[in-house]
Amino acid sequence: MSNLLHTAKELFEIDSKYWEPIYRAARDDIYFLSDNDDAQWHANDLKARQKTGRPVLTIDQLTQYVNQVVNDGKKKTPEIEVIPSHDADVDTAAIIQDIIRDISYTSNADTAFDTAFGYSVMGGVGFFMLDHEYVSEESFEQRLVIKEVHDPFTCYLDSKSKDITGKDADHNFILEAVSENDFKKRFRNKQPVSFTGDSFIECEQGDIIIAQYFKKVIKKKTLGLTDDGRIEEVQEGIDYAITREVEEVKVKRYLLSGQDVLEKTDFVCNFMPLVAVFGAQKWVNGKREIQSLIRRSKDAQRMFNYWKSLETELLQKQPRANFLAQAGQVEDFREAWENPDASPVLTYKGFDLAGNPVGPPQRLDPPQIPAGILQASRGAIDDIKATIGMYSASLGEQSNEVSGVAIQRRNEEGETATYHFDDNLNKSITQLGKMIVSAIPKIYDTPRVVRKIDRENTVKSIGINGVVLPEQERSYDLTRAGYDVRIIPGIAHTTQRQQAAQFFEAVVTRQPELMSVMGDLLFKNMDFAGAQAMADRMKKFIDPKYLDEQSEYDPEKEQMAGVIEQGQQLITQQQEQIESLVAQLEDKKNELDIKALAEENKKEANVESTKIDLLKLEAEREKTRQDYEFKMAALLLKQQELNLRAHEKMRDIEIEEEVEEPEEYNNQQEE
Repeated sequence: MSNLLHTAKELFEIDSKYWEPIYRAARDDIYFLSDNDDAQWHANDLKARQKTGRPVLTIDQLTQYVNQVVNDGKKKTPEIEVIPSHDADVDTAAIIQDIIRDISYTSNADTAFDTAFGYSVMGGVGFFMLDHEYVSEESFEQRLVIKEVHDPFTCYLDSKSKDITGKDADHNFILEAVSENDFKKRFRNKQPVSFTGDSFIECEQGDIIIAQYFKKVIKKKTLGLTDDGRIEEVQEGIDYAITREVEEVKVKRYLLSGQDVLEKTDFVCNFMPLVAVFGAQKWVNGKREIQSLIRRSKDAQRMFNYWKSLETELLQKQPRANFLAQAGQVEDFREAWENPDASPVLTYKGFDLAGNPVGPPQRLDPPQIPAGILQASRGAIDDIKATIGMYSASLGEQSNEVSGVAIQRRNEEGETATYHFDDNLNKSITQLGKMIVSAIPKIYDTPRVVRKIDRENTVKSIGINGVVLPEQERSYDLTRAGYDVRIIPGIAHTTQRQQAAQFFEAVVTRQPELMSVMGDLLFKNMDFAGAQAMADRMKKFIDPKYLDEQSEYDPEKEQMAGVIEQGQQLITQQQEQIESLVAQLEDKKNELDIKALAEENKKEANVESTKIDLLKLEAEREKTRQDYEFKMAALLLKQQELNLRAHEKMRDIEIEEEVEEPEEYNNQQEE
């Protein structure tokens, strides 16, 4: 046996002992919610009642609370948002977020989250995991996948882990049961020996248990800062401004049997692949306790079953006859008395078999249940609600709340009482996001085309690491680190679409004129056949400035365009006025010319006067021409000035758009 295998077995023995009481309690909780007849009864009480033939009823009240919390959680699945840190690229962060959305879609991550969350509510412990696989059978490219863990009791975290998500674990185990034949096919020339014989994993007789063993390997290295600002691993012969020692973490994956190391590979993330989703966790005397939703309600449920069984037992023992009569009184009218509701008149004999007169048959009171038993069963229901923290309003039942506000507040109290389950899931998905961001530079490390899904659920392909598709402005480098994640709490994307459709429909109903502004958004969020075609058609009737998807509508640009248009209109009006004035002057000149020709034959004394008038007219024409040229020059200069101002303003706006950085980044730069 190798040292690695020996060490792994020792660690598993420690981990399995640590998790045994937690897993045992979790399995009891899950079994309590099963359909087995003995699930919600103490073994001794069940045997005693069955031995004497007394009723044993199971009227489950807890499953409705579990379903309420689990289904509410399914509707509130959070979304991973990628945020750049330091000098990382904002656009690349958006691309990474779209790729994570595609990973979730391809992996059917909702199922993995729902399964883990369901187990955390029912038993207190659930898991999902991150892994990687080849894109296809004929490809060397890999992709990340989020995997569902069907059985949480096959997973064992490092017993020294304290974090609610298990991210601080130094090792993990995942057990798997395979048949002996499958083992021999997968691992030729290896002995079919189980890794362990003592675990909570369910397996058939003869199955072989193998284990995936994940182990952190830490390597220390020294980083140095060069004089030109570069950070690199310290090399001999180079003087650095400053140095410091860091730890480089790698995760190794081993597949182990009880006798051999079957496989050995590297995991692409510097975190453990398992992500825990715990219920209510607390530490008591240094020991971890994890509780499910129903852990403290099980006794109340058992009492409710007991009182209902006793109520049924008492009803069975009480007489069920409706009337008490002397022998011989009703024998001749048996059919009528056996079904009195069908007989309008009931007859009887007024004497007994001895001939003595007797009164009429007497109606018996219906079976009675002691008030204490009824009160005890109602008290058990109240105890269930109190121990869970959810009341009638949380289940949609009518309670003593009257107003809608009171109902809503009681419902919010129920959600608050169980919010730690949702919060723990949010923390686990946050950890998953960090793992994916950590693994993307190692998986998506070659020039390639990948698929992304944006917030509007639009699927597109995009080139990365040097590949540029025709519709791309540039490529995106995913091999660089420098990104962090946060969680956006919310509801499922399908529900968001439905809510968006309802909102737009309500707005358009109140203000129909807005259909010409956002009609395409209304149909875009509809799910019926042809909705997208209607959205595309509506775009043709909407002002283009509302449809500019490349950049937001800029009011300054629009204002400057209006100024230019007003200037052009003013110039046109001035030109029309000048042309009208020139035409009037031309008409005046023609009129004077005619007069001059008419007076040509007049006295020579008048010739000089006419010449003088003509000279005055010519001077007036020259002055008008000069005024016209001056005004035209002024208007042309004004037009050039307006055009120059508009051009400079638009250029400044475009430059600002190109270099604009997010507010968070600017704040960091100023600091």
